[in-house]
Amino acid sequence: DGYPRSVFILQLLLIPAWMAGARLVLRWARERNVHNQSAHGHCASAVIVGNIEQVDQLIRSIKNQISDIGDFAGIVTDEVAAHGLTVRGVKVYGSVDKVGEVARNAVAGSILILPPYTRPKEMNNIMEICDNEKIRCSYRMIPSFTELASGILQLSSIRKVEIEDLLGRPTVSFDRDWVKKTVENKVVMITGAGGSIGSELARQLSHYKPKRLVLFEHSEFNLYKIDMELRATWPDTDFVSVAGSIEQREQVNAALVTNKVEIVYHAAAYKHVPLMEVNVCACVQNNTIGSSIVADESEKAGVERFVLVSSDKAVRPTSVMGASKRLAERVIMERPKSKTRFVAVRFGNVLGSSGSVIPLFRKQIEKGGPVTVTGPNVTRSFMTIPEAVDLLLQASVIGDDREIMILEMGEPIKISAMARRLIKLSGLRPDEDIEIVYTGLRPGEKEYEELLTDEDNVVRTPFDRIFALKANHAQTSGPPDLIEINRLIVKGDAVGMRSFLCETISDASRCIAEI
Repeated sequence: DGYPRSVFILQLLLIPAWMAGARLVLRWARERNVHNQSAHGHCASAVIVGNIEQVDQLIRSIKNQISDIGDFAGIVTDEVAAHGLTVRGVKVYGSVDKVGEVARNAVAGSILILPPYTRPKEMNNIMEICDNEKIRCSYRMIPSFTELASGILQLSSIRKVEIEDLLGRPTVSFDRDWVKKTVENKVVMITGAGGSIGSELARQLSHYKPKRLVLFEHSEFNLYKIDMELRATWPDTDFVSVAGSIEQREQVNAALVTNKVEIVYHAAAYKHVPLMEVNVCACVQNNTIGSSIVADESEKAGVERFVLVSSDKAVRPTSVMGASKRLAERVIMERPKSKTRFVAVRFGNVLGSSGSVIPLFRKQIEKGGPVTVTGPNVTRSFMTIPEAVDLLLQASVIGDDREIMILEMGEPIKISAMARRLIKLSGLRPDEDIEIVYTGLRPGEKEYEELLTDEDNVVRTPFDRIFALKANHAQTSGPPDLIEINRLIVKGDAVGMRSFLCETISDASRCIAEI
């Protein structure tokens, strides 16, 4: 009369399935809620943050357009005289500090932010207010007054607030006319032209009408992508796409000589710190020996300017990648004088580049978490890819021979804070909807990065926030022993290479050799 024995076996199978199913249903419900709030990038209802004149122009401009924005739940503004008024049927509830309360009461799905509240400080404040009210909503913005003032605003002008919009980095001014005079009608070659920096270099250089743009890239797919994009955008520009490796001297020489290259931007490099910790010899071969080959062949080919893309990880390096970039700087800075002007450009982390934390965080958020962060106190300085490329282009014209150009990066940002901002921008709440897991520093990583050491002697340039580090101040150890590096590479001696890096770079961390 008892239960069949198979019942117990079925219980063992079904209980885990029920538990997993419950988690999937909860995740589906969360994702559906966010999707319903932001279908096609717009939300069912929105609270508008803006000055009344601009709000009026916004509502007037889009009221007759077919859209899925839906109703406006209310308006908040710091214009006290407008409080309590109604703008085209939408009530003004009060000052900006009421945005969270208004959104919560109206069950609004989004916050639509207009200038001048689109400045980083104001948008961060708006997000903080909504977070305190435990609001789950997306954030959208209109970046400029131009289309509002014209009265012909298109819905496509309303875009998501991105992490770059919240950084608040000081604007760096550049002399683009100076860049144009240098690049126009010149033959320019970019190594690593299919990478994050290289491809943006190619896009921006195309604006300056070079005589020819040579795209040198190891990855066939990346080369194909940038080649197709540039030819479609700039049909009148002469593009030459070269599939090749910077480690192959003959390939580099052929690209330079055949095309009579006058300016080189050397952006090809291995950049992923933890990955390079287990590919020691390959990293040094590509980043150091490869840079030496491109520099040598550029000099032989009579190139006028050579710009090395370097990294803040080259300062007091704790990783193989950082050490390899430091040696690449020394290869460039400490070579004998010639007709070629050699300049290096050092900057911090680039938002959205391949291998950076932002794309990783976004993927983790899309999957429902968890978001993995190295540690609560780990900080990094960031710049956008266009900013990084602006610096490279400016450095190519203002940098003197054997100088390292440095961009003041602004205040470092905690990676954990950035992860939380990204979660909020997705319309979710950190620790409730998306878990944050601290994984600890990986081999080669630091808690913070530097662009200079205390001993470095920097020189101001004509451009605000751009500084120059003279070669005689930057390095005093002489050029690296490339013969010994090649010997270790041929042997595949990763342990020996680590020891060599520590012995050759005076301020390198001992942990490079200890891993």
